[in-house]
Amino acid sequence: MNTRIKFFIAFNILLILIWIGYLFSIQILDAHRLKETVQIRQNPSKEILIPNRGNIYDREGELLVSSVKFYQLDIDRCAIIDDCKRGSQLTVKENFAKIAQIISDCSTIKKNQLLKKLNKKPQYSSIYLAKGISENQLHIIKQKFAKQNIKGLVTSFSNIKRSYPHNKLGSNFLGIIDDKGDGHSSNSIYTTVGKNGIEATYNQQLSGEVGWRETIYDANNRMIPLLFLKERPAIPGKSLYLTIDKEIQEILEEKLILGMGEYKAKNAIGIVMEPHTGEILAMVGLNKDHKNKSAKELRSVTNIAASFMFEPGSTLKPITALLALEENIYKPTDIIDCTDYHLEYESEERIIKDDHEYKTLNFKDIIAYSSNVGISKIVEEIGSKVLYERMIAMGFGHKTGSNISGEASGIFRKLKDWQGFSLHSISFGQEISVSALQLANSYCTLANGGKVMQPHLIKEIRDKDNKVITSFNPKVMRKISNKKSLDTLKEFLKGVVDYGTATGTKLENLSIAGKTGTSEKSISGKIGYEEEKYTSVFAGFFPVNKPEYVMVIVYDEADYKSYAYYASLSAVPTFRDVVKKIVNLPDTDIIANEKEDSKKFVFAPNVTGMQLDKAINLLQKKGINFVVTGNNEAGKIIDQYPKPNTSFDKNETIILNLDNKQEAEQMNVEDYAMPNLIGLSLRKAIAISNRSSVKLVVRGNGIIVAQSIKQGSNIKFGDVCTVTAK
Repeated sequence: MNTRIKFFIAFNILLILIWIGYLFSIQILDAHRLKETVQIRQNPSKEILIPNRGNIYDREGELLVSSVKFYQLDIDRCAIIDDCKRGSQLTVKENFAKIAQIISDCSTIKKNQLLKKLNKKPQYSSIYLAKGISENQLHIIKQKFAKQNIKGLVTSFSNIKRSYPHNKLGSNFLGIIDDKGDGHSSNSIYTTVGKNGIEATYNQQLSGEVGWRETIYDANNRMIPLLFLKERPAIPGKSLYLTIDKEIQEILEEKLILGMGEYKAKNAIGIVMEPHTGEILAMVGLNKDHKNKSAKELRSVTNIAASFMFEPGSTLKPITALLALEENIYKPTDIIDCTDYHLEYESEERIIKDDHEYKTLNFKDIIAYSSNVGISKIVEEIGSKVLYERMIAMGFGHKTGSNISGEASGIFRKLKDWQGFSLHSISFGQEISVSALQLANSYCTLANGGKVMQPHLIKEIRDKDNKVITSFNPKVMRKISNKKSLDTLKEFLKGVVDYGTATGTKLENLSIAGKTGTSEKSISGKIGYEEEKYTSVFAGFFPVNKPEYVMVIVYDEADYKSYAYYASLSAVPTFRDVVKKIVNLPDTDIIANEKEDSKKFVFAPNVTGMQLDKAINLLQKKGINFVVTGNNEAGKIIDQYPKPNTSFDKNETIILNLDNKQEAEQMNVEDYAMPNLIGLSLRKAIAISNRSSVKLVVRGNGIIVAQSIKQGSNIKFGDVCTVTAK
């Protein structure tokens, strides 16, 4: 064997020994610590799945709040470089340009900024490009990457933001969320937490439950789909359906913003409630900086509609009046001396006066004209204990149970802490502080027949499949008073609007009841009242006989110089403006119902063939209006309309014809014929049909295109006409 062969064999043996030693060091000694890397590749890791926060809707399913997930974008530049080495049609530089173009087209990030990051040295690393990319943007970006076969896109969850389709609407009660944790960090779990408002109160229901899934990635950072990997899906948060009516909320906010500017008020508050259920239909709390603050700032402040406390002033007088009616202490027509009232208590003197001097007023007019003197004399007959117990029963001095974030309990001293003149002061709304929510709920009690309701803002809670999980039904806390006394009090409060301190609220064809209150503001932390600072309040409900809405309007520190601090010049006109808007909403038929309820149907007596004087005598006895046409020397009635024994509205007029039958028939056609409804809106058609005593059955929506009773056909009360609208 020659030397060359020996050398070759020895070299190969040495090479094999070195290779065996190298493999031994890798496999056994793990000199390069590859075992940890192998375990990472073989053992799945857990990826946290973040749930969507639940949506918030109004009572009709109108979206008020939703959630948007945002993501972070990274680019694995190694994957792009490797792809180019394998024969990609594009160079690395061209790929980077494409990536920058796609992302800039789908977001607000400029292309140059993205290119600068992509070209940053060294290129053999992943690079962060952007965060705050929404789900919709991410979906489009992924589609474009796939279409152009671009590699290297790495996405990770970043955070959740709330979306508000109606911007500032309802900001005072919706609240705001905060987030905890880093969406793309392995050291923390991202969660959203409500800070205030509904977001805080119902945080547990809205948050949902975090999920997870096991994942294994290959060397190119691509997820490997394996059957044995486990997963627990994230459970989305439940959705809330509020009692709020978006349209009424918009009306109330609009009118209070205008009023706050016009009356130069520091704060403006409004609440609209459904008296029979306690549902809050609208809730607004504004301050003078409302227009200058962002929607986010407004959602982060306290809900002053439930937290701001004020002396209610004369709006409490109806409670004292109700007690006097229940105990039959006074009748509505009883006369009471209302001259200045001099009081003495333990060497202290006090004179109670009215803004206007009255010598005497009857009981009803004491409420209508808001006499402090009159109510002070009435409350003396009632006594402190009875008044205290009634105030507590109606919800003053404690929270209403509404579960509204930040709700105040008000200030109402225990009976043992009342001072010498407290009975009189409390009867007209001094020495007590209430929230607008408490006051609105107390007027619900006056309107609904004496039921103290639990106010609520949530109607339903539904899951991700829109299945109702929880329903919030009306809850009666307690019952007070009796129907007779409450009906009488309604007439008192109607008098306030008809001829008293709130005539500015009066509307044609709609009955409104309510009470004004103009109270001085107490000095914080001291005894006494501030000069030229008042709270202006109007609380009321409508329609009077069948109340559908209760509303409270409050202006804090309205302008003194222009006399806007008087409730009759600020809260009252705002109340009226809101009512006008509400009754004109498309689905509201309050005016039509009021007109219908005011009708008194009787049967037309038969006066045909009678002498005119006898017919007139009969109609006058029955209280029926009439008009005489024609000229008959004999004075004998030839014809009448409506015909004898026909039902008609007593407020309408009977036509008596003396000598021209054709003229009477002409009147019949004109006043009692089917009107033409084609081409009219539903609202206008309903109004006309109500005047004609025809009941409409509506099919469809929009403009009327057909009617079942032809125009000009004879009609009578109770006839039904089917109309088709498109």
